[in-house]
Amino acid sequence: MIDQPALCLDGVAKRFGRAQALAGIDFAVPRGAFVVLLGAAGAGKTTTLRIAAGLEDPDEGTVSLHGRDVDGLQPKDRDVAMIFDNLALYPNRVGYDNIASPLRIRGLGKAEIERRVHDVSATLRIGHVLKRLPKTMSGGERQRVALGRALVREPGLFLLDEPLSSLDAMLRVELQAELKRLQRQHGYSFLLATPDYAEALAIADRIVMLIDGHVRQVGTPQEIYDAPVDRDVARFVGAPEINLLPAELDPVGEGALRLCGGEFSLPAALRSDPGSLPATFDAGLRPEHMRLTRDDGRPARAEVIDIEPLGAQAAVTLSSGTDSIRATLSAAEAVDLSLGTWVGLDPRIDHLVAFDSQTGHRLTQ
Repeated sequence: MIDQPALCLDGVAKRFGRAQALAGIDFAVPRGAFVVLLGAAGAGKTTTLRIAAGLEDPDEGTVSLHGRDVDGLQPKDRDVAMIFDNLALYPNRVGYDNIASPLRIRGLGKAEIERRVHDVSATLRIGHVLKRLPKTMSGGERQRVALGRALVREPGLFLLDEPLSSLDAMLRVELQAELKRLQRQHGYSFLLATPDYAEALAIADRIVMLIDGHVRQVGTPQEIYDAPVDRDVARFVGAPEINLLPAELDPVGEGALRLCGGEFSLPAALRSDPGSLPATFDAGLRPEHMRLTRDDGRPARAEVIDIEPLGAQAAVTLSSGTDSIRATLSAAEAVDLSLGTWVGLDPRIDHLVAFDSQTGHRLTQ
C-alpha cells in the first residue's frame, strides 16, 4: 500500500468578499516530513492552515488527511493540532492543566493523562513549570507548554502558525532546533507557516513558497535558494537581497555577457546552448557571488557607497553606473575598503540565474 501524505490540498481556493485569499493551491505534506509554508503577510498562510484544520471551508478544491477526504469534518474529528503565535493558554490554569486539557476533553483516565503529561514535559524539559501559571513563565516556557498541549494529543498532523515570531532571536533559534529534533525523533508531520526565510531554510525538509495566494514553488531549501522559479521567489529568499542586473548577450562567436559595464565569458552551461537566452534579460547573482578585486583594469568596476559590518561578514553596497550592487564578504576582506573606493567586479558567473525581464520567470534550468 502506498504511504499516503499526511495532508494533501488539491485546487483549494478561498475568497473573502472581493479578496482572493487562495487561488487554487496544490501541495502535499508527506508523512513524517517538516514542511514550511513561506510567504509574506497576506500571502494566504493562515487561511491555508485554517482550511486544513477545518476552521474555514474552501470555496473550491479538496483537503485530504492521510488519504481521507475530510470535507465537512469538524476540527475535532480531523486528528490535527494547531498552534498559534498567541498560544491561547488558559491564564487561570497551571502548566499541567494546560497540557492535560485536550486529554480531559477526550475523557481519558487520570493515570493515562498523568503518564502522557509527564512524558511530554520531560521531552520538552518543562517539568519545573507544571505547577505554575502562565503569567509566571517566560516566553519560551509558555511556548513549550503550548507545544506540549499539542504533542500530548499525538495527532497525525501539526499545524503551526508563526509559533516563534514573538520570541527573541536566541530563544527562536533554540526552539527551531527543538522543533526539528522532535520531528525527527518521533516522525511527526509538521506544516509550519512563517514569513521568515531564514527560519524556513533552517528547519524545513521542503518549502512551499506562497505569494499572493498562489503556490509559486515547492522544493528543498537549497532548491528554493539556488534555483528560484521566478524573480519574486529569488528576492524573497536571502539577505542581502539577490542582485537583479540588466544583462545583454552578444551572440558573436561563443558569445559574451555584458554586465555591470563589463564583458564576461558565458558559463559553460550557457555556452553549449546560447540560444536558450534572449538578447537581454535580468541576471540574478547572490551577494556572496559578487567578488571584489583591486581596481586593476577588470572589465567591470564599481564604487563603494556603503559598508555594513555584520560580525564575521560585511555587506557592501556598490554603484556601477546606473546599477546598485550588493556584495557580502568576510570582515577581514572589508577592512581595506572605505567609502569612495573603486574596486573591480569579478562575479561568479557560473552561479548566475537568468530571469525574463518582462515576466520575471527563470529562463535557465
